[in-house]
Amino acid sequence: MGLRAGTIALVFGTVLALAGAPAAHAADPFYGTFTSNMSLPAAQLSAQMNAQSTTGAGVVREHLYWDRIERSPGVFDWTDADALVAAAIARGMTVLPILIETPAFYSTRPAGATANGWPPRDPAMIRRFATELTKRYGTRGTYWGCLLPGLLCRRQYRPILAWQVWNEPDLLSWWRTGVDPAAYTALLAQAYGGLKAGDPSAEVVLAGLSFHALDETNYLARLYDSGAAAYFDTLAIHPYDGTVSGVVNVVRRTRQIADSKGDTGVPIRITEYGFATGGNIRPWVVADERCQAALLNATTLELSARRAELGLKSIIQFQWQDRSTDPAANWASYAGMLRYDGTAKPALQAFTDAVAGRPMAAGSTVNDVCPIANQG
Repeated sequence: MGLRAGTIALVFGTVLALAGAPAAHAADPFYGTFTSNMSLPAAQLSAQMNAQSTTGAGVVREHLYWDRIERSPGVFDWTDADALVAAAIARGMTVLPILIETPAFYSTRPAGATANGWPPRDPAMIRRFATELTKRYGTRGTYWGCLLPGLLCRRQYRPILAWQVWNEPDLLSWWRTGVDPAAYTALLAQAYGGLKAGDPSAEVVLAGLSFHALDETNYLARLYDSGAAAYFDTLAIHPYDGTVSGVVNVVRRTRQIADSKGDTGVPIRITEYGFATGGNIRPWVVADERCQAALLNATTLELSARRAELGLKSIIQFQWQDRSTDPAANWASYAGMLRYDGTAKPALQAFTDAVAGRPMAAGSTVNDVCPIANQG
């Protein structure tokens, strides 16, 4: 039986309304920033997403907290995730979600422990969550309210196409049961199966690995040896360094390891890169905000220029805003393009310029404003 006339008119009117709506500016999905929008109240979420969209970046990378969505076994609360997705879509952006943080009822976390980063007791526990995510936000997702995929939709159709499984499992702080490539591969395999079950076209992104995974622990090579290549479509790396050339060399080394394991065609997403203006000492903790801006601009331009050479699919700046004013805080708390109070550092304009292909002005380049140690 065909659709009733009233239903056809309603759907047709919705399509016309969407077609006539002002188009969001064309954001470039090659560029992105790491955000914490899912943790913000609605008004802050809107304001922050407005600011992020003006950089020209097309992606916001965000933790999609499993424990905040699956509130009890098999019961899912999509409120915060829906708000994040809607805010991104309205501004022509998309979300690169990170599947992270096991609910307490599945977790290996011991009683009384407060730290995050505990995997599930059984890796199969993530499979249902992964499936529900792509069934809601993937190309055939129920969130879009489409009669057919991409057609006659109640909401603007901008499905989430890529999903990242966990974060830095090569570090104990993100894999609390003890760094174990085989254990992460088991989790990845279950998440891969779940994501593909909900959306066969989904891109499964490997957890962003730290640069330690390349040499010091051989974690990436051990992942390949454990069979992980069958369960991801895209590699991910966090190439932190104190110089532009150092960042590029980490990415090049990632490519070399993949090639040596026969994975020559795999794309790479840089799911974190950047420089901090404070916190505990690391090579990428720089002298001041001007140096941070110069390095961020130069690194972004260099990675963009090398996207074909290195097989890069996207680069995600870390992170949007500082998270502390405590001098003893971790460096990551000072990696923002905004200060803790929300005011912009010079890095924000420097990143915006780089996305648009504009280098720093004379007198503000890395060689002008950074110490020699950062000029490699």
